[in-house]
Amino acid sequence: MSDTARKDKTIRRRRRVKKLRLFVRYLVLTLVGLTMILPFLWMLGTSLKTREAAVEIPPTWVPQRKEVWADIDGRKVSVRVLMRTATVRRLDTGETVDVLEESLHDLRPWWKTWRDEIPGANIPIDGSLRDHERDVPVEVVKRTARVRVIGEDADTVHVEPPVGSELARLRAENPERWKNILDLPGQNVTTESRVSLEWTNYPKTWNKLPFDRAYINTIILAVTITFGQVFTSSLAAFAFARLRFPGRDKLFFGYLATMMIPGAVTLIPVYVLFMKMPEWLNWIFGTTWFTRDIYFLSRYYVGRLVGGNSYFALIAPGLFSAYGTFLLRQFFMGLPQELEDAARIDGCGNLRIWWHVTLPLSKVALATLATFTFMGAWKAFMWPLLIINREEMLPLQVLLQRFRGQHGSEYTLLMAGSIIVLVPLLIVFLLGQRYFVKGIQLGGVKG
Repeated sequence: MSDTARKDKTIRRRRRVKKLRLFVRYLVLTLVGLTMILPFLWMLGTSLKTREAAVEIPPTWVPQRKEVWADIDGRKVSVRVLMRTATVRRLDTGETVDVLEESLHDLRPWWKTWRDEIPGANIPIDGSLRDHERDVPVEVVKRTARVRVIGEDADTVHVEPPVGSELARLRAENPERWKNILDLPGQNVTTESRVSLEWTNYPKTWNKLPFDRAYINTIILAVTITFGQVFTSSLAAFAFARLRFPGRDKLFFGYLATMMIPGAVTLIPVYVLFMKMPEWLNWIFGTTWFTRDIYFLSRYYVGRLVGGNSYFALIAPGLFSAYGTFLLRQFFMGLPQELEDAARIDGCGNLRIWWHVTLPLSKVALATLATFTFMGAWKAFMWPLLIINREEMLPLQVLLQRFRGQHGSEYTLLMAGSIIVLVPLLIVFLLGQRYFVKGIQLGGVKG
């Protein structure tokens, strides 16, 4: 083989290896992306399911509506199955037993079919029965379904049960409760599944709880905290990055050390402080104004001025951030000092330099911090749960918990409410993601 042919072969092999590596990378990234998006897709699918389909086992990804029909005197009638039973004959003793169909299961290996014959017995087997911790093979003699007639046919279908049957006795004892319940042969009951998107879950969710007021509360909370935190963090960051004063670096590191304190440690002291604040202010000013409930237009409850059930208590703890100060300080330190020197020569003071020079050059960092702050404030849960006990003041995240009860959860409404709450976050993220990319690009440039 010539050198040219050998080189061509090596180049082709390297190209194949490169393409294979590229394929593997894209495959891994796709799988990682799916793990991130699958929970959202599951939440979206559950929000469009019926209440029964949301809790069925095994679960399904595609929202489906199962309709059960029964053949009653030649009519196709909509029913709800209450119980399925089977009359089975035990193959070991020949005894006939009535059991629930759920108690039957298949013992055969996966390669065997449902109607396979037991070797040596030559008897078709429909399943097995658990009896005293052992499985007994059985033959199904008859299947029966107890159903309730529903819908428009509930008042038109009347089939009397056989005299002396259990259903006849139950209907005689309580005719009103058992009048639409029938026992039918199992083959007369069929189940049809079709794709069904229950869009009505969304208006039902919106109307069941005061989502309109919760949206207003959450918007006020998130927007105020976002502007307040960007404002205070930018001022503090400018002071730590550009101003020179004794103990500046030590004060900054002490400020930064507060990030290492878990929020649960300060939760109770801050709660006690805000709950006692109205009483202290009333005592200082000699009034009862700070403990009064305030109504807008004498109709809409807007909480108190301070303390529990107030917008002040919701917003004030989130107006300051050591992380935001650190993020902006690092960005401010990378800005050209010459621009600030030129502004000082023109007669600008520190505040004018901060407003006219530093902030316009830091739009990327400010937008990034604003996006993170808005998303964090929108998802706030623990602090509003503690400080607010009036439904009119609850934000969205706390309001969603009303769909979870001690004796059950309305999963379809809970998932629909989660989608309603998530939509603004998706919009903010889509609008702010270009600033993330710009921040990465600027952070990778060295001048």
